[in-house]
Amino acid sequence: MTTPRKGRHERYLVARYRWVPVALLVLISGCQIPPAQPSGCTPATANAPRHRVLMRQLLCDTGAEIAHHPLRAGRMMLAGEAAWLCSAGRGIFGKRLGMCLHGTPPPLCPCADGLDPALIETGLQPMAVQLYRDGGAALAVLEQLIDSAQCRIDVLMYIWEDDAVGRSIAERLAAAAAAGRRVRVLVDGGANLIFAPSPATDPLPDSLPSIPSRQEKPKTAGEVNGVVCWLAQQPGVELIRIRNPCAHFDHRKLVLIDGQAAWAGGRNFTQPGFFVRHDLSLTMQGPLVVSWQTMFENYWREQGGKPECIQPPASKTPVPPIVANAAGRLVENTPTHHSLRQALYHAIDHARHFVYLENPYLTDNGVIVKLARARRRGVDVRILFTIQSDTTSINHTNKVTANRLLAAGVRVYLYPGRIHTKAALVDGCWGYVGSGNFDLLSLYRNYELGVVFGPSPILDELYQMLFQPDFNPDWELHTPLPLTAADYVYEMLAAFFL
Repeated sequence: MTTPRKGRHERYLVARYRWVPVALLVLISGCQIPPAQPSGCTPATANAPRHRVLMRQLLCDTGAEIAHHPLRAGRMMLAGEAAWLCSAGRGIFGKRLGMCLHGTPPPLCPCADGLDPALIETGLQPMAVQLYRDGGAALAVLEQLIDSAQCRIDVLMYIWEDDAVGRSIAERLAAAAAAGRRVRVLVDGGANLIFAPSPATDPLPDSLPSIPSRQEKPKTAGEVNGVVCWLAQQPGVELIRIRNPCAHFDHRKLVLIDGQAAWAGGRNFTQPGFFVRHDLSLTMQGPLVVSWQTMFENYWREQGGKPECIQPPASKTPVPPIVANAAGRLVENTPTHHSLRQALYHAIDHARHFVYLENPYLTDNGVIVKLARARRRGVDVRILFTIQSDTTSINHTNKVTANRLLAAGVRVYLYPGRIHTKAALVDGCWGYVGSGNFDLLSLYRNYELGVVFGPSPILDELYQMLFQPDFNPDWELHTPLPLTAADYVYEMLAAFFL
């Protein structure tokens, strides 16, 4: 009599808890997060202060990430703590102690033997690349690409201001959607709320009539996200706000046309981005565009977007074969994957002749220490940044960094204005252009993308177009800058948190 009762009890337990393995599997793999809409597009948030909306949004995004992807959220948090500890160690022992003990920098060594074989990239793909230093030319080619789309346009953008440039691009995308193109847009959820435009420093041209003009000093979520909210309401446009769990932001700038051409670089969709700040954009065709398209598809679904169910029709216009002038590979940064940082560190470590960098945010302790070590090997190290940006903390920080590198023998050039370029050139056989800054946020925390180039004609063009004119003798720093206590405080904070 006991055995049948025991068997029934076991069957009862199995039936009652059979969902446990399924629940564990879902917990491990996670589930798709619902799509988010930009703040300020509803009456409830339109008039809310942007900083208050940002804090509430970050808390909600973090909660949603933990609920839908607990393991990934855990890895993200652990990676952030590891990055902070790593940067702190380099800052204390490498930069503040090691660089002070270097003493007088040695003379340059022009007789270094050839190139370090480890610097030559492998697995490179051919591509046709065009660089755009001039903002007007970069905007013109972007508009041309949008107008030439046959079936779809995919956009991934960090800052999208409600100014003349931002509205003009939005109108072109809306027109493309009205003409039957599939337009998908991913916009970072926090950038517009953080970086509200300042009319005093960023004069705007005449507003476009079809979209309501923004206020002179936008403070609410509705004001800073005006053009994004307008675009989200246009027929045929699919727009999703990128969530920012644990304050990880998406700093990428990318436009994909029919999966065949890409527009990328450092420029945001803002009037200052094209016509005030010194920056660099690129267009690209070739096999790597397919890789970027695959990345966008995966990220689109990850943010809650509907997958591409129907194969888009083939282009009516035959695509001519590309004339490759570059060979390269894609690099990126995510909270848990750092191929951009690894590539940059590797290139500086293996430089024998020169290292040229342009970046407004040179605060990563690892980069600074490696630049000093390269200079001690006899490498010609030159950097260009500014102390006249519209970010007070960076101006203070760059003064201290300039003096540190100058004492290490690095040639420092101070751009007389605002710079936003993210580029590097090493020994004439390795180069980088992309969205990532050389700071803790871009190299460890945020989402970034870029291209690493191997030996190819595009590197000569990068030098002649960008570095040669920017290493202006009138901009070179020859004596240390006067510093204040505030400069040192900002530099310490930037090295650990920026």
